[in-house]
Amino acid sequence: MIIDLHLNGKLVLIVGAGNEALKRIKLLENEGCQIIVIGEKPNSEIIKLSKTKKIILKKIKLTSSLFLKKHKPFLVIASTTDLILNQKIVQTAKKMKILAYASDSPDSSDISYLSLIDIKKTIKVAISTGGGSPIMAKKIKLKIEKCLQKNISEQDMESIKIQKFARSESKKYISTQIERKKFLYELMNDKRVKELLKDRKYKAIQTTIKKMVKDWK
Repeated sequence: MIIDLHLNGKLVLIVGAGNEALKRIKLLENEGCQIIVIGEKPNSEIIKLSKTKKIILKKIKLTSSLFLKKHKPFLVIASTTDLILNQKIVQTAKKMKILAYASDSPDSSDISYLSLIDIKKTIKVAISTGGGSPIMAKKIKLKIEKCLQKNISEQDMESIKIQKFARSESKKYISTQIERKKFLYELMNDKRVKELLKDRKYKAIQTTIKKMVKDWK
């Protein structure tokens, strides 16, 4: 099962400060989470990120997993070159009910990193081989990414924003989820909204939605 993990406002701890850690930082830096990196010898890119306040860097040499009791993160990523330490971190995290990922041991981890296609920071498409072959997942991603970019229009992107606004408005006036779902489907097929969308009259669409949701029965 593929699940989109919401990390906004959460603490993520990355243990290790080399290239593998940097790769994980890059995947997390737009997720709105607080990132603490612990490592004795951070590479130059990680040092730069710490200076721009994008991450918190702690230059510490770790020999055990006891640090987890102090920080209590939502997610810990073990990316050191010490395989035994990585496993200790994962085992301790699981006992503390902290989500854990070890770069060198995906099978013992609670999460998997997927090959992601990000379309204008609005649509994410995940490709997984179930841990079978990250290399093939990346290859398949390259095959289909251009196709998706070509076929998902600007109107599709705006429709997502409209639906998001409509969902928020519908919760104010429509009490049940079933009725809200009906309303959103009706909105998606509404001729007035389609015409306004074609003309890029987004403020007028919001006004129309507010009226429609108030009149919904």
